[in-house]
Amino acid sequence: LLFMHRFRMSRNLFKRIADGILEHDYDGYFTQKRSASGALGLHPLQKMTATMRMLTYGIAADGADEYIWSAEATNLESCKKFVIKVCEVFGERYLRSPNEEDIARLLAIGEERGFPDGIYPRWATFVKSIPAPDTRKHKTFAKRQEGARKDVERAFGVLQSRFAIVRGPAKGWKRKEIGDVMKACVIMHNMIVEEERQTGRQSCTFEAMGERVTIS
Repeated sequence: LLFMHRFRMSRNLFKRIADGILEHDYDGYFTQKRSASGALGLHPLQKMTATMRMLTYGIAADGADEYIWSAEATNLESCKKFVIKVCEVFGERYLRSPNEEDIARLLAIGEERGFPDGIYPRWATFVKSIPAPDTRKHKTFAKRQEGARKDVERAFGVLQSRFAIVRGPAKGWKRKEIGDVMKACVIMHNMIVEEERQTGRQSCTFEAMGERVTIS
C-alpha cells in the first residue's frame, strides 16, 4: 500500500514499465555506467524514481535531490527521457482509439443513462447547458448533459490526482515536452486501469473512477 501510495501504481506494474524502458534503452541513458574513475553512476531505478516523484507529486526537479541523490539537471533530463520512452514503448497499446469492447461498454453505459443509440450522434453543434431549466424537457436535457460532463471531469480529475504534474504550472517546459508528459500520464493511467480490472483490485484513492482516458 505504501508503494502504491507513493508511485500511484503497483510494484509489479512499475517493474513492468521499468523493464520495458530498459529493454528499449537504445541510447543507453537509463543503463548504469561507470565513470572514467570507475565509480558507478546512478542506477536506472534512481532515475525512474526521481521521475515518478516529479510526475506523481508535481515537485520541481530539485525536489528529489536529497531523496535520490541526483542533481536537478539529471532529474529533469530523466523525466523528459522517461515520458518519451513510455510513449514509444507503450503508446501503441495504451493510447489507442477505443476498440469494440470499449465501445460496447460505453454504449451500454449510455443506454442505461437514456442516451441516444450510437456513440457519436450526428449533431450539427454542441450547445451549452440550460442554466435555469423551467420545463420538463429542459430539465431532462440539462440533467443528462451535466451528467456526461461530470464523467469527463471525473476522468481528468483522477488523472490529476494520480499525476499532480498535470494540474501544476508548466513554466520552463516546451510545448512538445508538455505533450509528452500528458500522453505518458494518460498511458500509465490506462495501464493502471487495465491491471485493476484484471486483478479485481483498486487503490483506495481512485476506486471511484476506473475508465480509460483517450486523447486525440
